[in-house]
Amino acid sequence: MHLPKEKILFKSPFRNELETLLHFAEKALNERVAVWSPFVSAQLVEEVKNKFNNLNDINLLFEGGFPRAERKRICFLRSEEEINFPSINIPLKGVYIKGNFLFDRANQNDFRDILYELHAQAGEIGDIWLIRDRGAQAICSGKCADSLDQSNGKLREVEISIQALDISEMEIPFNRPEKVINTVEASTRIDAIASAGFGLSRSKITTQIKKGFLRLNWALQNQPSKSVNIGDLIHLEKKGSLKILNIDKTKKERWRIKLLRQ
Repeated sequence: MHLPKEKILFKSPFRNELETLLHFAEKALNERVAVWSPFVSAQLVEEVKNKFNNLNDINLLFEGGFPRAERKRICFLRSEEEINFPSINIPLKGVYIKGNFLFDRANQNDFRDILYELHAQAGEIGDIWLIRDRGAQAICSGKCADSLDQSNGKLREVEISIQALDISEMEIPFNRPEKVINTVEASTRIDAIASAGFGLSRSKITTQIKKGFLRLNWALQNQPSKSVNIGDLIHLEKKGSLKILNIDKTKKERWRIKLLRQ
């Protein structure tokens, strides 16, 4: 049994990544087993949902360890297989990277880099979040978490130790509810809309754009002056997403914009 490869790959900005995922999907079909991918980015998750949406032979499950996780693993299984999470072995665990960061603050990327130094692979690591000044926790593949357990190292000048955790033992990030935001702006520029929606200054949003952390409809966006339209989705790494619900022009030639923060 084969999937329509060229149709799935057609005009995709993630052609190479999709080709790899197609191998997992075809293995699931031919061997009648559930096959899990490595962790993939939020934008690739959306691309997979769009490209596989109308296929009858394959089912997909997406799991990142908690509801609002950005990086997720994808499970491919034949469509006749019953989707029943308790019966499917979800190969996720966590790690706690412990250290005293009170006087030497670190961010998520710092902790991701130290995991790489300890020989973890990018596809084995999901979301990472800070645990106040005591370090960070990360979702990992089960195999990766077990291999990192009891490891020691140094992040800059801070001694760290790593403990493997079951998902139920982790301090999962707060699940922010969806929120409708109404704002009036002088323009429909993406930096202005993102600033209002995410509650960050224009200068911080511009910095995030220049660093490649902002995407418009899952495509990398590096122009702060880009205008947005109704239906567009703005995604800012570590901050979530904004959907443009409505745009109206006011009598004073300004723009009344309705957003859904997710």
